[in-house]
Amino acid sequence: MKIKLDLHIDTVNAALTGLGKLPFEFSAQHITAIQQQAVPQFEAAQHEAANKTVEDIPAVGLSD
Repeated sequence: MKIKLDLHIDTVNAALTGLGKLPFEFSAQHITAIQQQAVPQFEAAQHEAANKTVEDIPAVGLSD
C-alpha cells in the first residue's frame, strides 16, 4: 500500500532529522525513499523559479 503526502519542506526536514537519530539499519531505507521522491520535486521548483522573469512578477504599489 502506498500513501501520497503533501508536506511542507520544514516537516520533511524534521522527519529526516528524526530518522537520522535512529540506527542506520532502520532509518537508511526510509531516508532514501524520502530523498528519491523529494529531490525531483525540489529541482523542478528551483527550475520553475529560475525561469520566472520580471514580467511574471506583479507590480505592487505602482501606478501609471
